[in-house]
Amino acid sequence: MFVQMPLKIGLRDDACFETFVTEKESLAVALNALQNALLKDSGSAFYLFGSGGVGKTHLLQAACRFVTEQNQASVFLPISDNNLPLIPDVLIGLEQMPLVCLDDIDDKVGDEKWELALANLLTKSSVQGHTVLLSGETPINDWRIATQELAKALMNVLPIEMQGLEDKAEVVVALQRHSAKMGFDLPSEVGNFLIKKFSTDLQELLAVLKLLEQATLVEKRRLTLPFVKQVLKQD
Repeated sequence: MFVQMPLKIGLRDDACFETFVTEKESLAVALNALQNALLKDSGSAFYLFGSGGVGKTHLLQAACRFVTEQNQASVFLPISDNNLPLIPDVLIGLEQMPLVCLDDIDDKVGDEKWELALANLLTKSSVQGHTVLLSGETPINDWRIATQELAKALMNVLPIEMQGLEDKAEVVVALQRHSAKMGFDLPSEVGNFLIKKFSTDLQELLAVLKLLEQATLVEKRRLTLPFVKQVLKQD
C-alpha cells in the first residue's frame, strides 16, 4: 500500500499514467521502461528532469499509484517542501520499500549529509531489487556534487528529460483524459476554447478544469461550450 510515513502526504486523484500525455516518442519509450521496471525486482533508478509544470510530480505520484494497484508499498516525499520537517535521516530504511519517489531532489545537491543519505538509498535499493524514482529541474551532469559516494551511485541512474506539450491537439487530449478521470466528458470544442482563451500551459488549464468540474456538479449540467462560457464569463 501507499506509505505516508508519519507525514500526511497524499496522492492527487488525477495522478496516474493514463492521464499523462507526451508528444515525444523517446519519452513514451522511457516511461514504458519505467512501468516495466515497476513490475519487476529490477533495482532500477530513474531521474525525471525538466522545467516546472512538465509533469514530473504527476509521474512520481502516478508511479506510486501504479505499484499500489499491484499491492506493493511506496513512499512519495516532496523534498523541497519547506512545510515538511524533512532531514537526511528520513531516507534511512526506505530501501525496504519497493518504490521510493523523491520529488525535487536536486534541491539538496551540495549538502553532504543529503548526498550520503541519497547515495546509501540508491545503493541499498538496487541490492534489494527495488526502484527509486527521482525528479528535479537540473540535468545530472550539471549537479555540483560534493561527495564521491553520490557521484558513484548516480552512475546507475537513468536520466529522462521531460518536456511540456506544445501541440494544441495533444493538450486537448490531455485535458480530456483528466476530465474522464474526474468523471465527466470534455468535448473537443470546449478544450480548444480553453486553450484559445487561456494558454497551452497544462497546469493552468487543469486549474480551470477543476473549476468547471465543480460547476458541473453544482448545476448538474453537461460541459457544453455555452455552459463553459457562462461559467467563465467569456464572450
